[in-house]
Amino acid sequence: MGKTPILALSLGCIIAFTCLGCKKREVPGSAGQAIESRVQAADAAKAPGAAGKEKAYAKKDSYFKLPGYKGGDIDLASYGGKPVMLMFFTEGCPYCRKAAPFIEKMHEKYSSRGLSVIGICLEDELSAAAGFARDFNLTFPIAYKGRETAGQYRTQGVPFIFLLTKEHIVHNVWAGYDPQFDNAIIKGIEEVIK
Repeated sequence: MGKTPILALSLGCIIAFTCLGCKKREVPGSAGQAIESRVQAADAAKAPGAAGKEKAYAKKDSYFKLPGYKGGDIDLASYGGKPVMLMFFTEGCPYCRKAAPFIEKMHEKYSSRGLSVIGICLEDELSAAAGFARDFNLTFPIAYKGRETAGQYRTQGVPFIFLLTKEHIVHNVWAGYDPQFDNAIIKGIEEVIK
């Protein structure tokens, strides 16, 4: 009789730690689709602008403005008209640390072709973002205090990698990271930089 409560408590703790920890592969059915459908509905509701005129940046559900670890803000609007790859991460997440060198390679290879890469640290401390960037010699912009933005994108765990079109509509989402994703990520990049 005494073993049952201990067993139940142990099982509860295991489940809690599993749910709260860094998650390798969690693919929420609506992560990118929900944002994309809301963005497309908002775009469809807009009146057409004057032809030939450059449009002002229209803030969509994908919009964010966060502090950059090197100072200043990282404002998605400043990347208007450019495809963007986002990686949501935490400093200590092992899968985020596994993804970082590949994301840096994508930045190095595709930035000259128009792709912008932004890292978004969920932690509130500048030191977490700075430490992550230092550990992997990352050269792309990195924001911090990104937990609310991660919720806006409906991430579940980290890392989460998003590929946005030039209009900042979600094109692809990768939950977690595995080197098996590399070819699909490269294919997605090639599609959005056209």
